[in-house]
Amino acid sequence: MKMNKHLVAGMAICLAATVGVGFSSCKKDEPTPVIVENPLDAEVYYIAGKVMAGNNALEGVKVTASNSEATTAADGTFQLEMTSKNDYVVTFEKSGYVTVTAEASFPSDAKKQSVVSLVQELEEKNQPVTVTPDAGSTVIEAKRQMVELEFPAGAVKTATDITVTAYKEGAKKSQAGTVRASLSTVSCEPDGQTFEKPVILRMKNPASNSVYFADVRHYVEKNGVWNETGTADYNGNGYYMTTIDGFSNHSFGVPCSSQKGTSKTEDLASVVIDNLGNMDSKEQAIDVTFHLGWKIDGTTSDLLKKQLAGLSDSDVTALSGAVESSLASLLGGTQSVGEMTLKRDARVSGDMKATVSMIEKTTTTVFGFPVVFGGQTVALTIPVVKYEGVDLVVTTEKGASHGSHSGGSGE
Repeated sequence: MKMNKHLVAGMAICLAATVGVGFSSCKKDEPTPVIVENPLDAEVYYIAGKVMAGNNALEGVKVTASNSEATTAADGTFQLEMTSKNDYVVTFEKSGYVTVTAEASFPSDAKKQSVVSLVQELEEKNQPVTVTPDAGSTVIEAKRQMVELEFPAGAVKTATDITVTAYKEGAKKSQAGTVRASLSTVSCEPDGQTFEKPVILRMKNPASNSVYFADVRHYVEKNGVWNETGTADYNGNGYYMTTIDGFSNHSFGVPCSSQKGTSKTEDLASVVIDNLGNMDSKEQAIDVTFHLGWKIDGTTSDLLKKQLAGLSDSDVTALSGAVESSLASLLGGTQSVGEMTLKRDARVSGDMKATVSMIEKTTTTVFGFPVVFGGQTVALTIPVVKYEGVDLVVTTEKGASHGSHSGGSGE
């Protein structure tokens, strides 16, 4: 049967229109994922840590670096949000305590959202002692009783209240070369006080005369910069000695070699936020728990016994304490490793999966201290493991609704 050609053409047009409508309807009904920005993709870096006073967390410490400021919580923790990978000077201050500055540095390969950890100890100031002009007097630093100041008669013009407090300096940026490790650091107030006669500043040698630190120098802090002013020689009678003509922060420093060794990373945890197949965005809180602090790789006493054969047990104990105290002056606090948890919010677009991996970094540095033992200068070497912080690495996977580009990663 023959059909009218006009009828066939009309039917073809109707069929095409019907199919077209069907295709258009299918596109309209296809689900579209909600696209959002993930806060973990922001260009932000953190300095986070803990402030201690002895073995106790210290609340209410004002912590500042650049334009960022925080106050320590009841557990002594803080975090500062920084916008760039730079070197920073961090200041810790609280009324009644010695103010301390520390150094924090982000490596050039730090990931977005990475954390540099910092531990700092603060010391409460000692009570003032009155020095009079008419008689000589000796003032002993009250906490550790390692540092003494001998005032001759006439050193001050009028009766003067002075405060002498031993404290731990702020953590230093990791570096290779020679650094100043402080055997003892004291804050002397009133800052800027000058004397009519030289005042003797001396520090006890904690060990016997058979072993002592070599090449000890005297340093004075002015406007945050430590300057060497001369030697603080060991006098053979149990003291390192120097003279001062005014008050500031003073340090008995020993030249300490610093050789950076191995760096390691460890996968702490991974959090998977699986939002595949769901077109709405998804939010999830993430706990970032990491270690902070430092530890000697081994025990100090064993290391000393191996390197200083024949050293008495009492001298091993005394010298171990002095070495660990000197390391604390470089690392911001006494040897300990703790944990800290930070809260982060993640947001994932529709039909996507995000994996947040937390990678912790440690660095081993070998410090060298020159000591005189048996009439010979020996370089003690002490390996230290420091927990540097944690990187957050975010990887993403896209579902079918995002088209052919179904995978990806981000930092």
